[in-house]
Amino acid sequence: MRLCFYSVGMYSSFGEAIKLGGMREITGLQTEYRTLYEAGGDLADTLDAISATADMLGSKGKLRFVLFDDDGTFLDAC
Repeated sequence: MRLCFYSVGMYSSFGEAIKLGGMREITGLQTEYRTLYEAGGDLADTLDAISATADMLGSKGKLRFVLFDDDGTFLDAC
């Protein structure tokens, strides 16, 4: 899986962010030893940290998160 984000202030939708190259991937979710989303609670802790960071940016720095499968298939967004 690939967890990505885009800035709401710059793009009106995740489709526009993809089209204009504004989608950014959050790396570090997979290592040679394990995949973070297989570890259960670690992923929830990571998402909580990402959310807290986004909140600190204020209204001008709102982010939206998009989850893709490894083959690029859209899975979910928030």
